[in-house]
Amino acid sequence: MKKAILVLEGGAMRSLYTSGVLDVLMDNNIEIECTVGVSAGALTGSNYISKQRGRTANINIEYCNDPKYIGVRAIKNNKGLVGFDYLFGEISKYQVPFDEKTYQESKQKFYIGATNCLTGKTEFFEKNKGDTYKILQASSSMPIVSNIVEIDDKPYLDGAIECNIPIEWAKQQGYEKIVIVLTRDKEYRKQELTNNMKKVYNLRYKKYPELVKTICNKPQKYNETVEEINKLEAEGKAFVIRPQKPIEVSRLEKNKEKLKALYQQGVTEMTERLEDLKKYLEASC
Repeated sequence: MKKAILVLEGGAMRSLYTSGVLDVLMDNNIEIECTVGVSAGALTGSNYISKQRGRTANINIEYCNDPKYIGVRAIKNNKGLVGFDYLFGEISKYQVPFDEKTYQESKQKFYIGATNCLTGKTEFFEKNKGDTYKILQASSSMPIVSNIVEIDDKPYLDGAIECNIPIEWAKQQGYEKIVIVLTRDKEYRKQELTNNMKKVYNLRYKKYPELVKTICNKPQKYNETVEEINKLEAEGKAFVIRPQKPIEVSRLEKNKEKLKALYQQGVTEMTERLEDLKKYLEASC
């Protein structure tokens, strides 16, 4: 097992890129001691911990057009655009079973980030401490299109709201080696929210003013985080794998060919950099 921390960005269906990257790690028996993910990064990371190669890609590609997963039936059953009851119920129990035994017994550490709506801050839940599906749902519940999730009587939403790339938390864990998987190309930066969107968030979450502040500050925080990551990469303090060209897959993409291509892009680009990653992980600091 490699003494390092693996940081996984969110990005909804853009996580097909991350899935390809992690499948290459599994193919080459590269186990990183600690993994942290938010939103779709957490969902994808859970399959890395359970050692289920291809599971993320299989679900998102095969079920992207299923209205019970994303669409009308999901809204009816979940009051949100994503069918978490279907994902963690029928799909994870019967169609594409999640290997919870391997997940729970893994010696790898795994943390899932979710945003506390009361504080607007990300909290990190450790594997084996709490309801795995409930925590993953909270981490992946995008604002506006998903319901708030209650954990221990506290309201949570998408882990990527405050901490889209949990690099600062990762640095605090004391690992000298940091591997970061991003779902945007190097030139990408978030645009400031329009006044209309700010009004939408203020109206929707008027009970949670700290959450609204965090949402409105997200573009600036994200862009600052990307600059920090670029600095760490340039100094040799982090290994970063990111798409080499702009991603043309939407958050809730339904085009299977686009999703397959993005997954293959992750596989190809990680394979091309595999030897560099091995050298980084094995080099002394």
